[in-house]
Amino acid sequence: MNISLILLQATIETPPASVNYLDVFMTGGIVSYTLIGLSILLFYFFFERLWTFFKLTRENPKDLLDRIKQLLMSRGMESAQEALRKSSSSYSAILRESLEIMTYVKSDQLKERIDEVAQQELTKLERKVGYISLVAGAAPMVGFLGTVVGMIQAFSQLANQDGAASPQALAAGIYQAMGTTMGGLVVGLFAYIMYNYLIAKIHKVTGKMNTLIHDFILMLQQTS
Repeated sequence: MNISLILLQATIETPPASVNYLDVFMTGGIVSYTLIGLSILLFYFFFERLWTFFKLTRENPKDLLDRIKQLLMSRGMESAQEALRKSSSSYSAILRESLEIMTYVKSDQLKERIDEVAQQELTKLERKVGYISLVAGAAPMVGFLGTVVGMIQAFSQLANQDGAASPQALAAGIYQAMGTTMGGLVVGLFAYIMYNYLIAKIHKVTGKMNTLIHDFILMLQQTS
């Protein structure tokens, strides 16, 4: 009974020390700074891509096509093209190029040529997304490399000690080495989420472009 009370009292009087994860991470030295650099690049590319998506896909393709259809019927080709030139969206670019292509391309080749234009616009959205995927794969590996280097240093210090190895020294070395693995996994996780979010947006835009092309060709068939 007395032993239980002593253990309970010791547990109450000595709460576990809190861990400062930032300090643990920064013990990785150059590896930690490398991961910080990767995270800066990650957020730069992600927000740059978000801004590009906003600029190129902010229009509603269905409303845009209806507006261009009305301009074609009321004011003619020149007015429709002029309205499309004022917009920088990918949907406007597809319609603008489509109106120019239809003047010299045969009807059976029209869709193929418009698909090429759409693919060029998709390339603008996909550009630099691969860098985010690269960070997602590289960051955990860099973190693991830092851990391996830290472990080698910790065991090297133990090997050079005279007499019995200190468990505290070994624990401290492992404690510091694991910080880079933690940092690499965190950066890699953010990169993985950001990459898949952008890929999902690209798939969504691709579907809208395909619908726009289909509706545009259908409009031409109905007006011809």
